[in-house]
Amino acid sequence: MSCVVCGNSSDLNCQRCGESYCNDVCQRKDWQRHKYFCIVMPSLVSAKPLKSGATVSREPGAIVVPRPLERASSKCTLESTMEDLSINKARGNNNSSTEGWPVIKLVSEWRDHVNPPENEFFNCRVTYKEKDNSFWVVEESNAQRLERLADNMARSLQNQKPCDIHEIAIGDLVCVAFDKKMYRAEVMGLNSNVKCEVRLIDYGAVATIDVQDVYLAVPRMAGIKAYAFRVKMSCKEDVEVNKLLSVRLLGSKNADGIHQVQLKMNKAIPLDLPIQMLSSNPEIILVKTLKPSDSLNEPEVALLKIKKPDQINDKLQFTLLKKCAMKFTEPFPEKLPSTFCVAALTKEGYRRAFLLDFIEQPSMFLIYEMDEGRISITNEVRRIPDELLDHPPHVFAVTLTDGKTSSLQQILSKCGRNLAIKFEEEGAEKVRKSQAILLANNEEMCAVRVDSFMGRIADLGLKYWQEPIENGSLVYITHVVNYHTICISSVQTKQYTEIFKSLLSKCLPFSKFSDISIGTIVLVVCPNGRNYRGKVVADLGNSLYSVHNIDTGIPYTVPSTYLRQSCAFLENLPVSQCRANINTVCKIPPEIVPSNTIGMELLIKLCEDKSELQVQFADFEYGILDLLDTNAEMPSLVARLLAVIFVPTAVHIEPAQDLSEATVRVPQFDQSPRLPPSPPNSPTIEENIAVQIKRHYFGDLKRELPPLGNNVQILILNSMDLHKTGYFTACFFSSEKVAEDFQNLLTLVADMGKDDKLLPGYLPDVGEMCLTLFAEDNSWYRGVCLKVRDNDVEILYCDFGNSEVVPLEKIKPIPTELLQTVYGTKCFIDGFNKSKNFKNLEEYLTVNNNIFCNILDGPEPNTRLVNIPILEKILSKELK
Repeated sequence: MSCVVCGNSSDLNCQRCGESYCNDVCQRKDWQRHKYFCIVMPSLVSAKPLKSGATVSREPGAIVVPRPLERASSKCTLESTMEDLSINKARGNNNSSTEGWPVIKLVSEWRDHVNPPENEFFNCRVTYKEKDNSFWVVEESNAQRLERLADNMARSLQNQKPCDIHEIAIGDLVCVAFDKKMYRAEVMGLNSNVKCEVRLIDYGAVATIDVQDVYLAVPRMAGIKAYAFRVKMSCKEDVEVNKLLSVRLLGSKNADGIHQVQLKMNKAIPLDLPIQMLSSNPEIILVKTLKPSDSLNEPEVALLKIKKPDQINDKLQFTLLKKCAMKFTEPFPEKLPSTFCVAALTKEGYRRAFLLDFIEQPSMFLIYEMDEGRISITNEVRRIPDELLDHPPHVFAVTLTDGKTSSLQQILSKCGRNLAIKFEEEGAEKVRKSQAILLANNEEMCAVRVDSFMGRIADLGLKYWQEPIENGSLVYITHVVNYHTICISSVQTKQYTEIFKSLLSKCLPFSKFSDISIGTIVLVVCPNGRNYRGKVVADLGNSLYSVHNIDTGIPYTVPSTYLRQSCAFLENLPVSQCRANINTVCKIPPEIVPSNTIGMELLIKLCEDKSELQVQFADFEYGILDLLDTNAEMPSLVARLLAVIFVPTAVHIEPAQDLSEATVRVPQFDQSPRLPPSPPNSPTIEENIAVQIKRHYFGDLKRELPPLGNNVQILILNSMDLHKTGYFTACFFSSEKVAEDFQNLLTLVADMGKDDKLLPGYLPDVGEMCLTLFAEDNSWYRGVCLKVRDNDVEILYCDFGNSEVVPLEKIKPIPTELLQTVYGTKCFIDGFNKSKNFKNLEEYLTVNNNIFCNILDGPEPNTRLVNIPILEKILSKELK
């Protein structure tokens, strides 16, 4: 013999079918083909059909009970039931005679039934009704298994003879041909030599069968539990055979083997206006007014609530604390329906709510509390008990319909607490929109349109869910515009940073950038992990967009690759941010406020620290405010600013930053820095006073930063100590002409510094531009005064990013013609980690001062964040 795979001589055969192989390697190679033929084909025998038509025909029979189960649509993955019910295995041969058959003892698993899920609702189909109002059901997921079981039994018993009446007894398991199908059955009674009464154990039906339609069971039939079980409902609900129900077991079965079940009612929250509830008591209260955007021409909407309490929240709380099994066990659909009702756990307890969106990891749900009129975030939702599903939402939306000149908010504020509503169609039912009149003290105030509201802000014609910042609530400063204007947000929005990180899987990238239109809400994914929600305000070209941070008020320029599509979570998350002026300080003219005022530093420090402050609005429009720090000696921010607003700063600023926007610290000093001792031949004080020094500050100079984008070539100016700081100084020249002009400027600075026109007694202000003699090459450069220390000054060389301490006699005022553009920019390294060997990068940039990188907005004003594609190779010294 030769191997069927390689043709070599073979002395091995497949144990099952005898196919020749030389070794097991060839056998494994051939298995994908061989497995379909590896069976001995049995010999043919003459056909002997069952007398009662025990075939696998799917045609409905004349007998109604039991009806075959409909095929389930669920994707059943259970192993094929009863793959081989060959009666030859039980009897050992095909002999039709019953003489000499061995007595086979069957297992008793068939006497028990398949257990349905505990404490959870499941779908089942009614298969048989008893006279005592109990009925038999089969779990819907088992429908396909029953079909396969019937097919296998019919195929296996096709050539067997029916059993003899003397071979069966009451209580035995048998197989019966009934209604053109094969069923497992338990013998209930023997009426004569030709009839027996059986119960079909997989359906529960009882029938009288001819003995000639009864066949002996085989062991594998007995090893499968019965699929049908008997149940009874406490309520009198009419059920019909073949009806699909959703029920839940209530405890264990009783002595008669009957399970008590609860029927799941297909109830839903009525989404109509609560007109019937308000007909008896029309009193309502104002929940909130949603501020519209004037630029988007949005309507002004108010949310009103039924004033009459009906204890629904107390009932819900009591019911859910008592019933611990109301949790969702199945996963939520990826795309939620327009209305998905849940009971959500909030700070006040369980509340009925509409689920707007959810995040799987970490588990987080955005919900709209239908009876409170607010958006909340929770990590626990449950099913609403059936008995609490009949109540419509208590909150509804109203908008003005008449031509009132006053705003809806002003009208409602005049109404006070004596507010009521009168519908034009008081007798109407199941209405989601209606016309009504708002009343105050029985006096008509305005005509409104009333709409039912399910929590999605777009349904009201609004772009954002504007959550007003309440007077007296806690806020923090998110953005400092100038010394008198700031942006604040509610402290609840601090958790948004982690939420935006978790939304990456829900907010997909744009398939094409032409879909990014002005006004689009986007998720901005930053390489540093500080994702935020933004609104596209301008297309700057070159795949760059101007994006406004919705929750902080800060504008950014970002590349299109970092923009992602919005989702329901992002769109309906409340916006609790406003821009306002600081009381009293906003009335101070900017001409008399130093550009480097300590007041700016105070505001920036509060913004950096995200200090929680209590807001006090001074006007109805929430445009002027004061912030109180209860832990400070001087609580009022207004008072603290007025004390320092006219004092210039004398603190260290970071290299290559704009002083007006720098991150600074409030200085600690008792007096102004002392003037250095006068030289021997210094002018008199009167002569000094006559000398007019025109001072120029770094914050007033034009800055030219490297452009945002990918694969941008920059010139490294200074990389000293970047392995400690995580940044270097670099510049970008748009053309050779710009680079040449900059070189000419440096030459002019060096030449003008060489003159002997020193100004004895000259003391620069902090942040002031000056000419400075660099110690290493003894050349003059443009510098910025960072700090004054007795006779020395700490100088930042703004065109190169390095700094040193210089004696006063080597510093002079800068001429006006040298006040040109500053190109040096602080560039933070994306992916910087002190645990890695960034000393290698520092050495690499010392030799290779031109590098290509991807440039983003920096974490500080007038800075950049650079992503170096070859960074890992540099750190590992693959590139030198």
